[in-house]
Amino acid sequence: MPPVTISRDRRAARPSSPARGTAGRLRARWRRVAARPDAGGATAELVIAMPLLLLIVMFVIQAGVWMHATHVAQAAATRAASTAAGYQSSAGAGQGAGADTLAAIGDGVLKNPQVSVTRTATEVRVEIHGTAATVVPGISWRVTAVVVRPVERWTDPGGAA
Repeated sequence: MPPVTISRDRRAARPSSPARGTAGRLRARWRRVAARPDAGGATAELVIAMPLLLLIVMFVIQAGVWMHATHVAQAAATRAASTAAGYQSSAGAGQGAGADTLAAIGDGVLKNPQVSVTRTATEVRVEIHGTAATVVPGISWRVTAVVVRPVERWTDPGGAA
């Protein structure tokens, strides 16, 4: 018995008829497309969902940058307050310590920082204000850190006799 060969090209096996020309092929294609009403739906969903997803991711990153900037401002305010509250220290020394700390650890994360140190006879108050670095365009989140410490002073342990 001779071997049977099956043609892999389906078009070659079909009889060619003039009625099935370009128009017939287009009708057959449209029937196949119409049979799948959700064709292209994934693309439309992706076009709508991806920008929204990217915006959500950017806001999460922006929140992380804001939290980091807040921690940097708090660390600088704590160091400034500790320096200014030291025995025989001054508000200027505290302000310098706060500015040095911001320059060392807050460069790039805290924009336009302002350090304010107020020292009275009993307490030191340090306020640091600035803006967190921007990830989402058009958004600027304020950062504020406030630390209040008592001023160190000499006391006589035995009392005045």
